[in-house]
Amino acid sequence: MLYLKEKLFTFVKKYKLSLSRITSSGNFIPEIDGLRFIMVIAIVAYHLSGFLIVKDLTNYTSDYNFDFIFRFIQNGDIALHLFFVLSGFILGLPFAKNHLLGGEKINIKNYIIRRITRVEPPYIIAMIFLLIATIFYTDNYTTEKAIKSFLASITYTHNFIYGKEVLPLINTIAWSLEIEIQFYILAPLLSLIFTVKNKFYRRGSILILSMIFSILSHYTQFSFISILDYLQFFLIGFLLVDLYIMVETEKKNTVLRNIITIVSLLLIFSLDIHDFSVLYKKILWEIIVLFLIIIVYYNVIIYKSLPILSHKIITNIGGMCYSIYLLHFSIISFFGNHLMKFSFSNNQFINSSFYTIIIVIAILIISTLFYLIIEQPSMNKNWPTKLKNSVRRIFDKEYLKIN
Repeated sequence: MLYLKEKLFTFVKKYKLSLSRITSSGNFIPEIDGLRFIMVIAIVAYHLSGFLIVKDLTNYTSDYNFDFIFRFIQNGDIALHLFFVLSGFILGLPFAKNHLLGGEKINIKNYIIRRITRVEPPYIIAMIFLLIATIFYTDNYTTEKAIKSFLASITYTHNFIYGKEVLPLINTIAWSLEIEIQFYILAPLLSLIFTVKNKFYRRGSILILSMIFSILSHYTQFSFISILDYLQFFLIGFLLVDLYIMVETEKKNTVLRNIITIVSLLLIFSLDIHDFSVLYKKILWEIIVLFLIIIVYYNVIIYKSLPILSHKIITNIGGMCYSIYLLHFSIISFFGNHLMKFSFSNNQFINSSFYTIIIVIAILIISTLFYLIIEQPSMNKNWPTKLKNSVRRIFDKEYLKIN
């Protein structure tokens, strides 16, 4: 055992393996990855529980009632909205620094190239792999149908072509990445809000716009899903950026603030929009959630509430959330369908626990490998140049051998 540990340590050191996120600016905010950890865990739990409920039709005997816990898990899809808030914060940060603090001017061309080189390689590689798996492993779709859905997803047009009733066939979660791309395109334009110098007008405008888009998202029903349904969450990210960069002194965390953060977070996942049948109550619910999100993110990012979220293990898992998000649904389906053939006991809790442990381990192992091999290298903004130089060196060596 000691020998294996020494070999593993040597391997990691030799190849400089690390799960730490690489940031373009070099400014690492651990609390952001801590929040990512919560969100990706919530989404995985949401999809995993949904899979087990649909697939595991065995008649169990159980003396336990976990309805209270299931309520939080089954509301885990709201974590996607919280991811949108983080996207608003992260993309808004350099623009806000430029307009409000006189920081480095953002070159739009470089901004677009950086978004493409950062997001596209993991996405395209994952989608190609899943397309091949869909064609050769499953019998659910014809090859033609799978390829058409694949092309719509990698061009970020699936939501528009197929409408909101049909989710991507190759990778169900791909619909949400189309919303992200739409925000990436709009972010430079939306960031002009930071040119408003009066902080009360600026912050008030962002908050009012957030509530307006929240209301409109319920009144305007299009046949497709678009950023118009979620723009309020990205704008809240902008508001948090404004509050974050304008903090002049270090804020001290307190026990009371930790309690408020935890309670707010629990309320976000306990309130369910489907509990309300009347439209104005749904709108009121969403506005309340927006304010709860502001409280949680403000406390965590600015006051460093819940310091456990800055722990290295937490931030490492949160840092590779994109890889986990891209792959988890397919991993759940693949391993879950095989596991359902086995029954560990007649107790639902025991069976579900074994299924969950095995699938979660599979998600962590596969996502970590994908992150190290594919996603992490793409975090380095100079990776295209490095790849080009590596290819050139290979061809130069081959040319010298021939001559």
